[in-house]
Amino acid sequence: MKRMRILGLALVAMFALAAVVASGASSEATWQECAKTAKNAEGKYTAKYTDKACTTLASAEQIATGKENKYELQPGIGKGKPFKTKGGAATLHVIIPATGKGAFPGGAHVEVKCTSFKGGGQPALPNKVEKVTSAFKGCTVLAAPCQSGTKKGVIETNLLNGEMIDIESGSKAGTLLKAEAPGGALANFTCTEVASTNVLGSVIAEHTGNVNAVNKESADHFVVGPGLGEVEYAPGAKYTPLVNIPTHKTGGPNGEHFLLSEITEAGHTEPAGTLPSGQEGVANNKGEKNVMVKL
Repeated sequence: MKRMRILGLALVAMFALAAVVASGASSEATWQECAKTAKNAEGKYTAKYTDKACTTLASAEQIATGKENKYELQPGIGKGKPFKTKGGAATLHVIIPATGKGAFPGGAHVEVKCTSFKGGGQPALPNKVEKVTSAFKGCTVLAAPCQSGTKKGVIETNLLNGEMIDIESGSKAGTLLKAEAPGGALANFTCTEVASTNVLGSVIAEHTGNVNAVNKESADHFVVGPGLGEVEYAPGAKYTPLVNIPTHKTGGPNGEHFLLSEITEAGHTEPAGTLPSGQEGVANNKGEKNVMVKL
């Protein structure tokens, strides 16, 4: 009952937030592979690099002999194998702006906390990520277990897809994810005796580890922070929405990507409102060894 009263007070403060998910985020990043090239008609290699990771440029002498400069960077995803993902603690922050309290700008918040997660996905040319899924374990809110299926405390995402993007003028890459089903939810779950939630919108994580350098290991950093400007949710009342950094670096009204939580209180059939949200955690990825994200 205490959980219900806490969430009930929060839901009284809810408002209807229109979800505007832009189609473009910034310029593209692309998948590239370090591949062995074929010899030319003279029986010589004409590539730039001498190693399988494309880190060592061939010398003038090596280029002249055409014996060691075998490798070149080119668009590709290696053998096209899926990548695997795992991570530790992760949190979905749900903001309640009308209360004016809490650790985050704009009001109090509710946290859906999970102890660990794992999943994976598939890279695709030129800059896509497809069939992305994650299963979060040990998930609770206000001490109540949360789950998307029959396994207690386990929240599984729906199929997600997205793209690799340039989030900071060629110096940083990002992973943009949304539901594979157009307009669909990234995840649906129920927290016992509290509420059911549909996570909507899209989210950007900063991508590191294999940016402009061949590496089979990479990471996606989901970080929460203040959003773009203020939103008026009632006459004379404003809040700053919580969004995932580096969303704020994607630029202007056509580059915004927000996560939203559509919440239906336990015992009700209609959503009480849609609240701004943010994902926090680090996804550690392992994939093809000769592939990178090129900015």
